[in-house]
Amino acid sequence: MPRLPRRSGASGARRPGGMPATVAATLARRREARAARVVVRDRTGQPRALDADEDLVAKALIEAAEDLISAAQRGSDA
Repeated sequence: MPRLPRRSGASGARRPGGMPATVAATLARRREARAARVVVRDRTGQPRALDADEDLVAKALIEAAEDLISAAQRGSDA
């Protein structure tokens, strides 16, 4: 009995490095989930996300948050 040809559909799609596309997509989603996010609310209470990589205000807010976390951890050790 002759062998069937290998499938080359979505389940067999591979990236150049040999990693299946579904695994690569999962890793990309997890990396995105771990990225620093800054969400602020405007005067009406609507949330707005700031780009943490490019926005100077977002970078300052992240730095302030890190300082607050450090201070809280030092205070709990005392």
